Amino acid sequence: MTHSKLQTKRLEAQMSQSQLAAAAGINGRMLQYYEQGAKDLSGAKLATLLKLCLALNCTLADILPDGETTELLTRYGQ
Repeated sequence: MTHSKLQTKRLEAQMSQSQLAAAAGINGRMLQYYEQGAKDLSGAKLATLLKLCLALNCTLADILPDGETTELLTRYGQ
């Protein structure tokens, strides 16, 4: 089974989905969708992505699929 980068970072942080969802202030079901690929993480609001990064103490590149970070930064004008 292949883990998403988000799921890999969560497991490295030894957090459950419930713990990460609570720490990031997002819905637990949405986190499941992101990890399973049912929802595209790169389509998430920047605020949601940053909350996940803060909760996991990581960067956007650590949780987004390869190549998505540059696209997001371009989209948000960073």
